[in-house]
Amino acid sequence: MQNLSEFLPVIIYVLLFAGIKLSERFFLTRPENTIRREWGDWTVWFILIPLWLVLIGPVLEFFVLDRRPEVVDMIAGGMLFIAAGFFAIKGYFDLQHGFTQAIEDENTSLVVTGLYHVIRHPISLGNVLFCVACPLFLAAGPSWIAALVCILGIVFRISVEESFLQTHIPDYKTYKKRTWALIPYIY
Repeated sequence: MQNLSEFLPVIIYVLLFAGIKLSERFFLTRPENTIRREWGDWTVWFILIPLWLVLIGPVLEFFVLDRRPEVVDMIAGGMLFIAAGFFAIKGYFDLQHGFTQAIEDENTSLVVTGLYHVIRHPISLGNVLFCVACPLFLAAGPSWIAALVCILGIVFRISVEESFLQTHIPDYKTYKKRTWALIPYIY
């Protein structure tokens, strides 16, 4: 029987993922919260499928390809997991009732407080950081391909969402000029 400490990286990985998802679930299901979490529109699949591959791929590489992370990989990946959780949860918190996975929601309103004062898509930034954290934490190789596809899917979804918002929210063009999509001074 193998020593449990050999599986410590995967155990920590699963705990970090579970911590993020449980924290999100806790926030999204609070009684005072009116966030709408529908399945979304067709563009959500450009993110969900690669996101699951990014999550599962490094674990498969750990067991099948016998990839073992160094402590520095786990620390850097762990920090990105925490940052991903922060941006996602804080993004949900700042939106309050304004979040929906469906882009084309006619009842949407513009939120410009909290993280949205600087970044237009902090929840998407959390997803990007998550895509990088997963393969980094377990020192994955091929899973970086799924991470790149997921990041491209996120950028595509942002462009579709912003096109819709510019059409349906009069102040969105002004808001877009004074904020960044994901990363200040970069994008």
